[in-house]
Amino acid sequence: MPDSLPPSIVQTQTLPNEFAPVETWIDGLSNGEATILGFILVTVAGFVGWLFTRKKDAVSPTINIHPQIIIENPKLQLPITQAASEAPERKIHSDRLPTVKGEFFGREAELRLLKDAWAGDGTRIIQFIAPGGTGKTKLLRHWLDHTNDDIDALIAWSFYSQGSSEDKQVSATPFFSHAFEKLGSTRSLSSFTEEAKGEYLAELLRQQRCVLVLDGLEPLQHAGKGMRGELKDRAVRQLLKSLAGQNNGLCIITTRIAVHELSDRAYVIAHDLQNLAPGDGVKLLQSLGVHGNDKELEKTVREYGCHALALSLLGNILRLRHKGDVLKRDTLKDLVKPDGNHESRHAFKVMQAYEEWFAGEPELALLYLLGLFDHPIGQEVLQVLWDEQIPELTAGISEDDWLEAITTLCEEHHLLSRHEETDGAPDDLLDCHPLIREYFGRQLRENQPDAWRKAHTQLYEYYRTLPKKEFPDTLEEMQPLFNAVAHGCAAELHQQVVDEVYWPRINRESDFYLTKSLGAVSDDLAAVAHLFTTPWHILAVGLTEHWQAGVLSWTGFDLRALGRLREALEPMQVAVDKAIKLENWISAANGASSLSELQLTFGDMAAATINSQRSIDYADQSGSFFYRISRRTTRADVLHQAGEKAFALKLFNEAEKLQQEFQPEYPRLYSLWGFRYCDLLLAQGKTTEVLERAQYALELSQHSDGKGGMGLLDIALDQLTLGRAYWQLGDFPQAARWLDQAVVDLRASGQQDYLPRGLLARAALYRDTCNPNHDFTRARQDLQEVYEIAEPSGMRLHLTDYHLEMVRLLIAEKGNPPQSPFSKGGSQGSDVVVISPLEKGGPGGISVQEHVAQAAKLIEETGYKRRLPELLELQQRIREQPLS
Repeated sequence: MPDSLPPSIVQTQTLPNEFAPVETWIDGLSNGEATILGFILVTVAGFVGWLFTRKKDAVSPTINIHPQIIIENPKLQLPITQAASEAPERKIHSDRLPTVKGEFFGREAELRLLKDAWAGDGTRIIQFIAPGGTGKTKLLRHWLDHTNDDIDALIAWSFYSQGSSEDKQVSATPFFSHAFEKLGSTRSLSSFTEEAKGEYLAELLRQQRCVLVLDGLEPLQHAGKGMRGELKDRAVRQLLKSLAGQNNGLCIITTRIAVHELSDRAYVIAHDLQNLAPGDGVKLLQSLGVHGNDKELEKTVREYGCHALALSLLGNILRLRHKGDVLKRDTLKDLVKPDGNHESRHAFKVMQAYEEWFAGEPELALLYLLGLFDHPIGQEVLQVLWDEQIPELTAGISEDDWLEAITTLCEEHHLLSRHEETDGAPDDLLDCHPLIREYFGRQLRENQPDAWRKAHTQLYEYYRTLPKKEFPDTLEEMQPLFNAVAHGCAAELHQQVVDEVYWPRINRESDFYLTKSLGAVSDDLAAVAHLFTTPWHILAVGLTEHWQAGVLSWTGFDLRALGRLREALEPMQVAVDKAIKLENWISAANGASSLSELQLTFGDMAAATINSQRSIDYADQSGSFFYRISRRTTRADVLHQAGEKAFALKLFNEAEKLQQEFQPEYPRLYSLWGFRYCDLLLAQGKTTEVLERAQYALELSQHSDGKGGMGLLDIALDQLTLGRAYWQLGDFPQAARWLDQAVVDLRASGQQDYLPRGLLARAALYRDTCNPNHDFTRARQDLQEVYEIAEPSGMRLHLTDYHLEMVRLLIAEKGNPPQSPFSKGGSQGSDVVVISPLEKGGPGGISVQEHVAQAAKLIEETGYKRRLPELLELQQRIREQPLS
C-alpha cells in the first residue's frame, strides 16, 4: 500500500480552478484570433528576454510565470519545508561501512538487482537477508566502490557493528544524529518525536537522489522466539515506512531477519543471500594465495560451509603461516568450545588459530580490546586503556608496538579496518567484523575475567566523566552516559552504575527526565537492558532487592510504552511480587496499577479488575493520600470500560474527595486520573464541566516542569480531553486545534499505548460530516495507524474502537460520495490511498458487516461492554439502511 501520491497525480500538474475561465477562453478562440494572440505572446516573450539580457546596471524585475502548486500530505505534521531549506547542495559522502579486504567473486544476480534498482526500475528498498559472515557487507562494499561516481549523496551506516546478539537492545540515536549532521540539518534530535524524527530524515533524504545503506539492522529487530522481525525502534520504523511509500533514491538494508513492517509492500524487494557458490569459494581462496588441486580446494570450501568470512580468514592464515598450502588446513584444531551457529563456528575455528598464533603479542591484546566494544572505536579511547597498563592486556606494550599491531592487523591479516570519511582520508576509528569482536570479547571475558573487568571499569570512569554537564539536557549530550552504563555493567558494577549514573544523572531521580521530558523511551530501555543478565527475565546479581523491583518496574513501563505489551507482562508481575515481599506498599500499588492498565489494554478484563483492586488495597496499606487517590481512578477506569458506569462514578467521586482533603488548593482530579474521570463525564454528555476540568488540568500540567509526576503525557491527555469536548460542543476549529496538538504530544511522550486514543478521536472529527472541514482521507490515515499499532501489539480495546469507527466512516462515505476524483469528501478523494491489512477485499475495503462482526467478537471476548450500546446502535442502523 503506497503512502505517496499515485504516479499519475504526482506527475500531472493542472491549473487551479480559478484559471478554468482562462482555459475556456483560449479553447474558444478562432484560428485568426489565436494567430494574433500568438504574435502578442512572442512579442511579450522577446521583451522579457531583453529585460534579462540587458546591462547589469539596469533593474531586472522578478517575474513568476508558474503558479505554485502544493500537494499536501497530511499524515504527519512535520517541518517539511524546513527540511527542504536545510538540504545541502554539496555532494554528500558518508560511509560508515567496514572496509572489507580481498577480491570479490560471484553475486552476479545481486549486483544486477542493485544496478537495476539504482538505474530507476521503481525499487525503493532492497533487503539482503542472510546470517552473519555470509558476505552481505562485502557485496555492498563492492557495489558502492564501483558506483560511487554516480552517487551524489550517500549515507552508509552499520548497526551490525553494535553487536550480533539477538537480544541486544541498541539505540538508533547515534545514527540519526550522524545522518542529520551529514545532510546539513541543524535541528536537535530532542525537538522531534520518534516518528517525526524518522519522517524528517526521510524528507531530507528525498531532497537529492540518495543511497541510504542500513547495514546489519537485526539489533533493532525483534528476533526472539515467536517474533516476526518487527522493528524495535519507532524512528527507524517510520523512516522505512516513509521511504517505502516515496523514495526517489534507494535504501539498502542488510539483516539476518526480514523486516516485518516491509512485508507485502510494493517497490520493496526481500532477497535471501546464500553462501558462496563452491566455484566462487575456490576463487576466493586462490585470490588469497591458497593453492592445491581443484578437488582439494573445492573440498575445503565445502568443509567450511562456503561461508565467506570463514574462507577469508582461512585463506589469510594458510597464506601467512603455511605458504598457502591448502592441505595444511588440517593443522587447525577443532574448537575447544563449539559455540555459535553452524556458519559462525567455521569462522570461530580460524579465529582460535589466530589466537594461538598471536599468543603474548600486541596483536592479540588489540583484538581483545576491540572485543570490549560493540561499535567502532577511536584510538583516543584505546589510549585510555593503554595508559592504564592493565596486567595481561595492555601492560608493558609500547606505543610503537601498538601502532605496528594496528598496521599488521589491518594491512597484513585483514582482521581490522579503518573507516573513511568524506574527504577520503582515514580517521582514527578502528573496526572489525562483529563475529571477530564477539569471539575475542568472549575469550577475554571467560579466560581473563580480571582484565575484562579492569578494562571495563576504566572505560566506565572515562565515559562517566566525559560530559561537560553534570546533567546533560539532550540525547546527544547524554551519549557518554549511555556508554558508561554499558561498560559499568560489563564490569559488574551494576549497583554503582545505578547509584552514580542512571538514577541521578540520566533520570534525574524521580523526575524520569529521559522518558517524561525527552520522550526517549527506546533509549531508556537500551540503558536498563544492561542491568539484566537475560532480558527481560534474569536481573544482574549485583543489584539490591530494592533496586531490582525498580528496574523491573521501569522495564515494564518502557516495554508497554513501546507497544511491546507481551514482553512487559513478566517484568511488571515480578516487580509487584518483589515490592510485596519488601512490604513496599507504594511500589506494590504502583506495580499492580500498571499491570492492571496493561491487562486492560490487552482486553483481559478479569485480570485487570483483580489487579486494580489490589492496587487500592496496597495504596491503603501505604497510607499515602497520593496513591490512595490515583489507584482508585485505575479501578474506576476498569469499571467504566466494563460498562459499570455507576460504580465507576462512585469511585471517581471518592477519589476526588480524597484529593480535596489531600490538596485543598487543587480540589479537582488532574493528570492521568483527571483524564480518566473526564472520559466518563464525556460519555455522560457533561461537556461544559469537562471543558472546565480539562483547562484546569492543562494549566497544572504545563506549569509542573516535570515535577509531581507530570510530563509530556499529562499535557497530551489534557489536550485530548479539550479536543473531544470542543467536538461534542460543535466547535470544530477548536477541536481540530487541540486534537492535532494532542497527537503531536502523544507521539512526543513516546508512549505508543496511548497514541491510538488521540488518533481515534481525530479520525472521528475528520469523519463527522457536520464538520465543514471533514476529510475522510485523513480519517482513514489515522485509523490505519491505529490498526498498525493495535493489531501486532495485541491492544484489543483499541482494535475494537478501530472497527467501530471504521463502520461509522464507511457509513459516512456511503452517504457523502466524492464529487470528483480530486475532492476530499470520500475514499477516492485522497492523496494517499490507505487500506488496512484487513481491507483487501475490494475498493471499499472489507464490508461494514465484517467490521461489525469483528467488533462484536472482540467485545464478547474482552468484556469491553462500554462499547456495547454503540455496537447495538450501529447494528440497528445497518439493518434499517443496509450498505452494499
